[in-house]
Amino acid sequence: MEKQWYVVHTYSGYENKVKANLEKRVESMNMGDKIFRVVVPMEEEIVNKDGRKKVSSGRYILVMSSWR
Repeated sequence: MEKQWYVVHTYSGYENKVKANLEKRVESMNMGDKIFRVVVPMEEEIVNKDGRKKVSSGRYILVMSSWR
């Protein structure tokens, strides 16, 4: 089967928890042959006028899977 990327929307600040939970479920349900990779995209952006930087995430995770 062909691998494709899927977007899973999450609440802000819960991206890493969702990733960890999904990875545990993949292992416990023996779905390692269907879900290959789970990624939390991170980017730096300037959020304050005084120039401090904050690491921000986009309220989503990316999943590489062969679902069909």
